[in-house]
Amino acid sequence: MATTREFITVAAWHLLDEPALCTRYLIAERVEREAILHEILRLEPVVGELRRTAGEPITVHTADSGRVTIARGERIEMQLWRTNADPGVVGENPDTLCPGRELPPAVPPVLLSFGDGHHRCPGGPLAILESDIFLHRLLAHDVVAAGPPRVRWNPVSQGYDLDRFMVRLRD
Repeated sequence: MATTREFITVAAWHLLDEPALCTRYLIAERVEREAILHEILRLEPVVGELRRTAGEPITVHTADSGRVTIARGERIEMQLWRTNADPGVVGENPDTLCPGRELPPAVPPVLLSFGDGHHRCPGGPLAILESDIFLHRLLAHDVVAAGPPRVRWNPVSQGYDLDRFMVRLRD
């Protein structure tokens, strides 16, 4: 619930700050609206870091050193902002919002924003649906941001906490 609230706030901030994207979002069918939300979440993961322990040795390929093996029991920390913006996966302009971006077949549109494997957030699809329902209804009222939200760092989630994001009806 808390992470969905943060995502709704950051998505509203993006949509209100980018009028063309907001217009596109408002006239789009649900599939395209969800693609926009997925791309916002890829760029702005609410949880900024995933920590796991290797259950068995894992060999990974790196750009600079070729291959590295992570030993069983070793702690792995993945910074999602960097992982979700890997140009080798997401293509050109990885730090740019590009709904409908082509990704490799096995890569989910939010990349690791909902985690992966048996730790993947089971509520991810529900969070996107709730966000879409709320945002589509809110933005249909021709609202504008009264100012930016207060942005704080959350050391537990290694992500952002947003509050005081006020909207008002357009004059």
